[in-house]
Amino acid sequence: MALTRKSKMKEIFENEAAYEILKKHVPTCTKDAPGMGPAMGMSVQALLSFPQTKCPKNIREAFFKELEEANIG
Repeated sequence: MALTRKSKMKEIFENEAAYEILKKHVPTCTKDAPGMGPAMGMSVQALLSFPQTKCPKNIREAFFKELEEANIG
């Protein structure tokens, strides 16, 4: 099954190609970012929607588009 916006953060971080796409669009969202541990079970869409991430909608959508077009799975 391909990774999508509904994939868990853990799945994104464990897949090097998906992680590179995430870092390209949201460089502050890293495996070792403070507080990331409890977020590992969240979907990437849910996490990036939190205001604390300071990730604008256009950036999120660009990431989701590239991730889903890459058909990583």
